[in-house]
This record gives sequence, C-alpha cells and structure tokens, in this order.
Amino acid sequence: MVMLHGGRASTRTAGRCAATFVCALTALATLTGCELAAVNVAPPTASVVVHAVLNPDVDQQVILVESSLTGAIDINDRLKFNALDPIRTAGGSPVTGADVRLLTGTDTIGVRAVETVLSNRGTGRYVVARAVLAVVPGRSYRLRIRTTQGTQVTGETRVPSADASWVVGAGSVAQPLTLSRTTDTVRLTWNAAPDAATYAVRIESPDGPWFLFSDSTRFALAGTLRNFFAAGLPSVWYPGFLQPLSVIAVDRNFYDYNRTGNDPFGGTGLISSVKNGLGLFGSVLPLLRRDVTVVDRDKVPLDARWVGVTANTAAQRVDMDLWLEGPGPTISSVSGRVRTNADRATDRYVVGTVQGENIRLVALVGASRSDTLWSLVGRVAGDSITGTYAPKFATDGPRVFRRQARGVPLSSP
Repeated sequence: MVMLHGGRASTRTAGRCAATFVCALTALATLTGCELAAVNVAPPTASVVVHAVLNPDVDQQVILVESSLTGAIDINDRLKFNALDPIRTAGGSPVTGADVRLLTGTDTIGVRAVETVLSNRGTGRYVVARAVLAVVPGRSYRLRIRTTQGTQVTGETRVPSADASWVVGAGSVAQPLTLSRTTDTVRLTWNAAPDAATYAVRIESPDGPWFLFSDSTRFALAGTLRNFFAAGLPSVWYPGFLQPLSVIAVDRNFYDYNRTGNDPFGGTGLISSVKNGLGLFGSVLPLLRRDVTVVDRDKVPLDARWVGVTANTAAQRVDMDLWLEGPGPTISSVSGRVRTNADRATDRYVVGTVQGENIRLVALVGASRSDTLWSLVGRVAGDSITGTYAPKFATDGPRVFRRQARGVPLSSP
C-alpha cells in the first residue's frame, strides 16, 4: 500500500492508507461484536446409555445404565473409582430405579436385575446372578429396560457357541507362562467358535490394555510388541510384571461397538446395538487365558536385585527386581517388582525413570501406572541406590538399597 519514490515512502499515501486501515479495523470490531452476541442454547435431550456384555463364565451378569451428559447436572470428577459404583465414580450420571430384565426364548416376563445400592442410593449397576439365570453359549438373550420416566430400551444378542468340550469357567482359568522379552514370542492357538463375529486378543499393561481383533485361531505376540493405543508407543510387555493375556470369541454387537468410535469433528460414529438408546448389549465366550510373567536379560548394571539395608522397622526386608525397560537418549524407563513386607509374601509393581545417576521409582497400588503407593527419588552410585520418599507418597521403607545377584525372580502379586 505504501508507494516508493526514489527509495523514500510517500508520507501522503502512507497517511491515507493508515487512516483507511484504522477505519477498517473499527468497522471490523463493530461487526465482530455483533456476530459474537451471547445466545442461550437449550441443552440436548438426554439419552439412556447401556453397557452390558453377557459372559457364560462369570458368576453374575452386569448391566450398566446411565444418562448421556448434557450439561444439565453437575458431575463430581474427583471421586475415587469404585467398581460397585462405576458410573458415578467415573464421572457419569446413573439411571436408578429402572426395571431391567434379561429374557430368552418366548419368555415375555424375564429375570429382573437387582440394582446395586450404596449409601442408600442406586448406582445404575444392575446384576443378574448365575443362580437366577445361567447364560449358555449358543443361546439368544434379550434385554429390556424401562426407566422411571417411561423410556423403554431394548437389545438382543446371541452368545457365541462353544465346542463339545466346553465347561463353565474353563476359558477363564489362567495358565502361567514366562516371557523373556528380548528373545521370546507368545504363540497362541484356540478352538474355533463358528458363529462368532471374530476373536479379541487382550493384554493388560500399566499403560492400559492392548487390544486387537483377529479373524484367525492363531496369534503370535512378540516380546518387542509396542502399545499403539498409548501415548509414546510404550512397550506392551514390562519386565517384572505379571500381565494377564486373554482370548475371547465375540458376537457382532461387541465387534461393531468396539471397532467404531466418536470423532470430535465428524461426531458420533459408534454402532449402537440397543434400540431407543445408545450403547452395547453384546456377548462373549472366553477361550483361553495366560498369566504372563515378564522377565528380560540383564544388560546394564541397573538390571539386578536391589535389597534394602535400612528401614524404620527392623524386621522388614525390601527386595526390588529392576530392569532398564526402555533405553532413551537422555531419560530411560525402568520397570520391575518390589516385595515390601516382613513375611515376603506380597509383591508390588514398580515403574520409573533414570537419567544419568538420578533415578525415580514408583510402586503401584495395583497394575496401573495411575495408582501410586510410594515414590522414591534417589541416586545410583556404584552398587547402591540412595534416596528419599516423596512426602505425598511416603513410606517407612529403606532409603538405601544394595545390588545383589538376581537369583529367582520375585513371585507374583
């Protein structure tokens, strides 16, 4: 917009352009202010959301019924998760007092599910015990939900069939297996379920489950497998951990629901299997389970057993089996297992990081990285680890650990 004359700008032209620019900004601000006027939008109508997967191996069938969130009610997202109150403690809105029934064949009455009640209030968790209704492979079941507001939600599923050798619970019995992560591959085979939509292979890990569908009755899982469902593509297998591995046959409803999802740009993409509501009413048939104890070769000095030599309780002995789980250019990840009590009967899982001589170790309450029992920050010097416990996650355990030969790995938690 500024004209150049002999290397100098024309101030007259520049002045006119500046004035025009200011006017344009003023007009734009005025226009924008009109366009951004506040508009009250009514909240959408809430839908009944269902999650229920029938399983012949379990002692009770669980049906979760909740309301979709519309912003009309306040949600407490700071509650500790409770498996008996899973909807409210996960930030949802339970639908309580509903008439929830499972039906089969030509039955029009069905078996009524009993709602779990905690602190004199319903949870939206409804159960049907095996003694009342035993779910059988190859049989079809219907779900009928009637809310106190008069909404009726229905669904139907056919449980995958089993072969003649099937017995209740057989597919859920864990068989122990040891995996050396650097060198081993877990190879699985199972009997076909002819009317299943597909098969699901699942591994539990501290970063959340690794989960994949397979249309084959054979599957190989390398020790170097990465978890593409978790940020940073961490390893699936963690040395020191016992990680459950399962294979289940699934019906079409389960398969469709879990292979789809919601997109923040495209909107709802879930394939729902219930009518007049949203969610899943499906079924599975457990085929096998392995409890995989993961170990690895000792490659660096940190890969060893570390024994606590100081503790506030004289009778307490603390052993840690540690491995350098994921070497990095500056920061490396650590995993392992720790036994913390005097009778040496209880183990905990350990994750952490090491950067040069600095180490941070976190013992887990269970098997999830999000549940911290205690946290130790310290220094690795020669054959010793010396540190202090974080105040928020303190313990009376030892502050000094000495390296020893590993020997037999610690037992499972």
